[in-house]
Amino acid sequence: MILSDEGIRKALASGELKIDPAPADDQYTTSSVDLTLGSVFQVWDKSRLDVPGVRVELNLADQKFAQTSNAYIVHADVDVNGCCILPPYHWEPRLLLAITRERIHLAPGSRLAARVEGRSSLARLGLMVHLTAPTIQHGFRGTITLEILNHGPFYVKFVPTRTRICQLIFERLETDPTGGIETQFQDQSSPSGKK
Repeated sequence: MILSDEGIRKALASGELKIDPAPADDQYTTSSVDLTLGSVFQVWDKSRLDVPGVRVELNLADQKFAQTSNAYIVHADVDVNGCCILPPYHWEPRLLLAITRERIHLAPGSRLAARVEGRSSLARLGLMVHLTAPTIQHGFRGTITLEILNHGPFYVKFVPTRTRICQLIFERLETDPTGGIETQFQDQSSPSGKK
C-alpha cells in the first residue's frame, strides 16, 4: 500500500518515519513528498580513468564500492555559492553523484519502505536523478544518494537546499521483515557512502 500525503504526515507524527529537516507543507503531493538537494556533489575522476594505454576494469563479482569510490571519486566543481553545473551528456558525458538535504529514517518496526523517483518537471528537461536504484530499504537511515545524468539540451545548475530534486513514495510492507537492514550505506552523508 502506498501512503497518501496524510499517511506520510501520520507516519511522521507517530515516529514510524523521520525526515530531517521536516518537509514544508508545499513539499507534499497527494502520494509523495519532495526532497531537496544537499550540498555534496561528487564525480568519477576523469584524470584517473582517462589514462592513455590504461583500461580500468571492475570485476563486479569482487569489487567493493567503498574501495572503488575511495580510489576514483572526487568532489565536483562548485561555484562560490556551492552550486554545481552539469553539462548535457552528449557534450560532456558525466555522472553526477549528489545527496539529498534531508536525512530519512524508516524506523524498524514501522513496516515502511520507500522509493525515490524523479520529478516529471525535471524529467521533461532530460534529467535522470537515479539510475535503477530507487529502493530505500525498511530500517534505512541517512541521506539518499542520487545518480544524476543530464540527457537534455541545457546546462543544468544545481542549487543546494533550494532545488527540489526528487520525490519519495512510501510503501507499507505486508508483513514484518525477517531480518534487519545490512547495507554499507547506512548513516551515509556523502554520495560515496561515507559517514
